[in-house]
Amino acid sequence: MNKIYSLTKRNCLLFLRSKATFFFSLFSSIIMIALYFLFIAKLYAQGFNELAGTDLTSNQLNFAIYSQMIMGVLVLNSVSLSAGVFTFVAYDLEKRKVDAFLIAKIKPSQLILSYLLSSLIISFALNFLTLAISVIIIGAATTFWLSAGTFFYLVGALIVITLISCAIMLLITILVRTSAAIGVINGIMGTLLGFLCGIYMPYTNLGSAAKYVGSCLPFTHMTIWLKQIVLNDVFAQFGMSAEISEIMKDAWFSAGNVGFVGLNVPLWGMLLLSAAFGAGCLAVAVLLLKKRMLKPKIKLKKLNKKGA
Repeated sequence: MNKIYSLTKRNCLLFLRSKATFFFSLFSSIIMIALYFLFIAKLYAQGFNELAGTDLTSNQLNFAIYSQMIMGVLVLNSVSLSAGVFTFVAYDLEKRKVDAFLIAKIKPSQLILSYLLSSLIISFALNFLTLAISVIIIGAATTFWLSAGTFFYLVGALIVITLISCAIMLLITILVRTSAAIGVINGIMGTLLGFLCGIYMPYTNLGSAAKYVGSCLPFTHMTIWLKQIVLNDVFAQFGMSAEISEIMKDAWFSAGNVGFVGLNVPLWGMLLLSAAFGAGCLAVAVLLLKKRMLKPKIKLKKLNKKGA
């Protein structure tokens, strides 16, 4: 346990001390927030009351718009933060530090577990902090607050999303192997996921092709899940009927179920498939990483036999 704790602490400190890695891990979310404040929030507000048949105040509209926006930020963070931490896995493989760890009699399972734990801790902790601060700022600015039940529901969902995202990003890291490539992929993924998952703009503006492609991505369904949790609370506070709420979630906020490539698969089914996909990615990643870690040990044994 001491070895796992020390390795996990080392990985976390490496990420937090690297200002460049930390900044670029949050770069997609920073861009998204800037875009919302500059013009996307205004697009959401325009025509909302007319379409919904309501007369909401600007504070109510801002409460709905920015609350669902933060859900997209959390999903992007879960991807970019885990990739940022796993950059040091690629770095260890590049610089052959993994071999040094193994020679120091650290088991491959301990090393892999430390990488996973450090990614889970960093990703969840910073995402939880983002959620808590956002709820406070939005509540203070609009005078509307998410209920305690909704907040804790979001925290539980965030744990699940963090696990799935870390599993997927670990596999991508093992396949790519270089820290520079991970940084590039992280930046590209943040932009693509922002559009394909309906985070930047609703699918009604992006077209059916983006919706079909997005339905193949686990991150889309995780975004929809978080948006539905928060919007159910928001619309209930506004006294909107269930029928109008469903229409607005689907047409205005891309929070309606998108199924799978046109197939009407319920959201809970897509979340289970996403979890299964994450578990599969984790299993493959662990097998590949173990195989990579066993190579220097096999070579060392051969050299010892030759020397004998």
